[in-house]
Formats: sequence, C-alpha cells, structure tokens
Amino acid sequence: MKIILTESQYKKLLLENLSKESVDKLKSLKVFFKQIQTEAKQQIFLDLGFLVTWGTSIAGFMKPVSDFMEGNYPELSQTDIALLTTGAILTYFTSNRESLGKVLDEIKNRSLIQEFDTMLDKCNQLKTTFINFIDSLAIPVSKFSNMLAYTFLIPILPELYEMAQGYGNMEISEMLGRVASFVGVSFGGVSIKRILQEIVKRFRT
Repeated sequence: MKIILTESQYKKLLLENLSKESVDKLKSLKVFFKQIQTEAKQQIFLDLGFLVTWGTSIAGFMKPVSDFMEGNYPELSQTDIALLTTGAILTYFTSNRESLGKVLDEIKNRSLIQEFDTMLDKCNQLKTTFINFIDSLAIPVSKFSNMLAYTFLIPILPELYEMAQGYGNMEISEMLGRVASFVGVSFGGVSIKRILQEIVKRFRT
C-alpha cells in the first residue's frame, strides 16, 4: 500500500529529522568529553572532572579540531589524539598551569610538539571564525567570555542551516524548542531557543 504525503507533511518529517540529528550530535558531545576525561585519567592521572559542567560546550569546540587531527595525522593513535586534545582543553578553557605543564611534559616525551602546535593553530582559526559568527548575530550578551557557553553550537550549525531553508517560522520554532530543551540553559539572560532562532535568521540573510 502506498502512503502519499503532502508537501507540508514531508517538510515536517524532514524538519523533525533535522532536530533529531541535532540532539543526537549534542548527545555525542557528552560521550566525546567522557572519552577524553577517561584517557586523561588513565594516561597521566589527570582528573578533568572539574570541567564536566562545561563538557558539552568544550566538546563542541574540541571535537571538530580533534577530527581534523585524526584525518590529517593517521599515524597518531587514539591515545595521542586524546592527549593533544587534553592539552588544548587546558590551554583554552582553564588557567591551571600545573595541569597544563603536566600534559605538555607528556606531549614532549612523545615527540608530539609539532602536532600540538598544529592543533592549537586550528583551535585559533575555529575560535576566530566562531567569535565573528556569534558577533554577527547581534544578541545582547556579554563579550566572548561566553565562548565556553556557546561552543556546543558548532557541530549543529549544518542542521540549523538546513532548518533555515524553506521552513516556516512556527515549524522551526517548535523544532528548535526540542533542541533547546536538551541543553536547557540560558546565558546572559538570553534563552538558548532565542539564540538558535537568531542563528536560523542569520542563515536566511
């Protein structure tokens, strides 16, 4: 038996799929951070538990860079990637020099300084691009002391771009509500749903 969908029903299915993909990506960020946390503890007895509150946001920033390193340095083991990622996390998201020094010593012992420099370069590029993008939204939030708060958005930008293409505001608002409820926080008095709506609006211009 054939099931015929109207255009609006088909579009709604596509939109629901995009919201599911977004939530699935956000869930995967928690898994990624947990893996890095476990590797850091096993390799150099470093506990990243004090960063767990920001785990999803940290992973949103670091996973694309980690994926880049994995793709461009196939000779690196998962342990090497985790070590380099830990070093970058401590560089960008903490002021704990003692822990960073411990990681840098291990990076030097494994002769991974060049790779670590490459990773930091990619982090800088991503940071600059993301700051410029957030600034373009003109949302009244404090300056990029909030970078840590928003970087969970980076992996779901492709889905948000797709949502911006050819869907009505009410449909999108409903789907964004599901994504926002997964994160469930606000920053600077601005709800995540509103930030997501502003991103979609930006993608339409």
